Amino acid sequence: MFKPALFTLLILPSLPSHALDTHPLPPEQLLTLGTKLAAHAGSNQWQQLWQRTRAAGHLQPEPGRAYFTLSQAQLPQLARETLTKADQVEAQNKTFALYRRAFPGQVVGMLDEQPLNAFCLVIDWRSLPQNMADSPSAYLSSASLVHGYPCP
Repeated sequence: MFKPALFTLLILPSLPSHALDTHPLPPEQLLTLGTKLAAHAGSNQWQQLWQRTRAAGHLQPEPGRAYFTLSQAQLPQLARETLTKADQVEAQNKTFALYRRAFPGQVVGMLDEQPLNAFCLVIDWRSLPQNMADSPSAYLSSASLVHGYPCP
């Protein structure tokens, strides 16, 4: 007879349980993770990104806050390019990474009177177990595209 509690006790220790700490990872590995996420993120992940970006006030002009000046239809392509071809990536907090891509000659957004020509995208990798950073495929659908914003 199958004993669910016993099965759980036997299987749980073998499951990875620690979230990906982005700080010890080299930028090249974070860039690779970003490229894989851009290719495999589902529509719900992208939808949540835009909801959070809107809630943070980056889709409409507001004094003292960076906002996009491009049409909302252009932003998804810039976000994907930022993940796949980031100029730089840096670890933030424990499980977050900031991806940044500059678009020279193109004004992406504004901060008060200052034009901004880069797209910054924050990703939370906490759903990716530390020991799966080299083979993240099964976990990409649960990575969180936190929010995007125009940056210098």
